[in-house]
Amino acid sequence: MHGTVGSRFRLSLPSAEARRELLITLGSAPLEVPEFRSIVLGQLGESRLVAAIDSGISGAQSHTRALDADAERALRNIHRRVATPKLYESSGGQVDKVAHLPELRFALGEPEVDTTSVDTAAFTLEDKSYFSRRVGSDGFKISHQPTMKKVVSDRRASHDEESKIEPAVRMFIQKEFDRGATVPLVRSPEDGTAVQDTPRLTLVVVEPESEWAGASSPRQQIAEWTKQLGKSPRLYSGSFV
Repeated sequence: MHGTVGSRFRLSLPSAEARRELLITLGSAPLEVPEFRSIVLGQLGESRLVAAIDSGISGAQSHTRALDADAERALRNIHRRVATPKLYESSGGQVDKVAHLPELRFALGEPEVDTTSVDTAAFTLEDKSYFSRRVGSDGFKISHQPTMKKVVSDRRASHDEESKIEPAVRMFIQKEFDRGATVPLVRSPEDGTAVQDTPRLTLVVVEPESEWAGASSPRQQIAEWTKQLGKSPRLYSGSFV
């Protein structure tokens, strides 16, 4: 596959991305080229790997691009070069369809790249990837099925903070304070008049998003409420927490 597909697409690579290999290798396969990618997926027999390739290897917002942003010289595009043989080794007809570290080292080994760099890139990419899973102590498998990180990320993106997250947080906080409460509660008071001036101990719960420090912080508001009840002096300034 490398010889036929590589001869067709080697000249299409930008000079800035060109590498020193005479032929396209597992690490430098141009999966960002649609024609090349379609042939690869056809040979692998799994078109559903497109999402895994775009998000983890060759897409404009892929994890490898972010991780390789500061890589230079021999380690340029190291995460991209590790992710590509991961795809081939775990999908290309191997007996167990798992990319093991020795296979990745063999695919990317060259005088200026040591095995430690390959291993580090493999594990770092694994922490970020949405479609790659650990298999055993040194194996990796890329498939079309998303990992739990992808599911959680999509779920978070689909939640609106104002309509779903904030009400859930408020309800959780309210239940925690109500559970076993033995003193009166005042929840989210708008001003000091909501806290009665009585000798009985009262627990005041402010807004969850309120920060203790700052220009208009709860700390300053509470100091004012302790002294004043509206425009009148408060008699029992130590009666609420």
